[in-house]
This record gives sequence, C-alpha cells and structure tokens, in this order.
Amino acid sequence: MRSSISHVKVMSSTSRRNRSLSGSRSARDQRGAVLIVGLIILVVLTMLGIQAMRTNLAQERMASNMRERNLAFQTAESALRVAERQGPYDSERVEIVGDLRDWDGVANQTGVLVGFDALLAQDPSFHIGPPQYVRIGLEIPPKFRLIYPVTSRSVGGQASSPIVLQTGFEPPN
Repeated sequence: MRSSISHVKVMSSTSRRNRSLSGSRSARDQRGAVLIVGLIILVVLTMLGIQAMRTNLAQERMASNMRERNLAFQTAESALRVAERQGPYDSERVEIVGDLRDWDGVANQTGVLVGFDALLAQDPSFHIGPPQYVRIGLEIPPKFRLIYPVTSRSVGGQASSPIVLQTGFEPPN
C-alpha cells in the first residue's frame, strides 16, 4: 500500500512541473510584467494627450489668423466704398494727392476712415489715382471710358495683417 501512495506523490509533483512549463506562472513572477505594461500604456496615453493639445493650439492660431484677415478685408472693402462715394469727381469733398505708384498706404492718401473701428491697429485708408481712359469691348471704332483707380489698405487687430484692395471706378454721368 505504501508504494501506491508514493507513486501518487510523484505524479502530483510532476504535474506541477508540467503545469509551470506550460505557461502558468506564479503571481510573484508576474508582478514586474504588469508594472512595465502599465508604464508603457501611461507613456502612450501621455503622448496622445500632448499631440491633442498641439493640434488644438494650431487650430486656435489658424482661427485667429482667419479672423484678423477677415477684419482687415472687410474694413478695406468699406474704405473702397467710401472712396467711390466721395471720389475726385466731387471736387468739393476730396482732392487727388500724388500718384498711386508712390503710395505706401500711409503717405499721399486721399482719405482715412478715422475712428472706424476700435479693434483695428490702424485706421483704413484709401487712394484715388488720376483717371485713365480704358477701352471697353472690341468694337471698331473703339469706345473709351474714364476710370479712376481706387486702392484701399487696412489691417486687422495687428499691424502684421495688411490687406490691399483695388478697383476701377467709373463716376456716374
């Protein structure tokens, strides 16, 4: 009877060895692996968070730049419309000063919209150049019209966002 019991003990120690070789390890052997996996996951999540913040910051800058450009464009458009209403064909209101080729947006301006908007870095200005005869159509004999070049310049909330617009204006007869 004794031999059968020892045989059972031998089988049970062998089965434990086989079980440990088949991949089932004790909890003490797995503690370091859980820590390393947890740290790797934490590093990956931190990198994802940093990238999300960078993307958000870039989108915020793009939105701010677009707002500056729109503000400058709209005020330059307003200056064009004011110049068309009070052009040099109305000699009592505005005088043509200088040549457009020499105009830098500040000197030799025909007019300025003073106090147009408190958000602007500079007041929008405009220049009305000397009239030019422009051929209209391809007919013979040619037809010409007197057109005034009107140029406006404006900036947004910062002086680093200038917009310059130009149009040709034919005064009403």
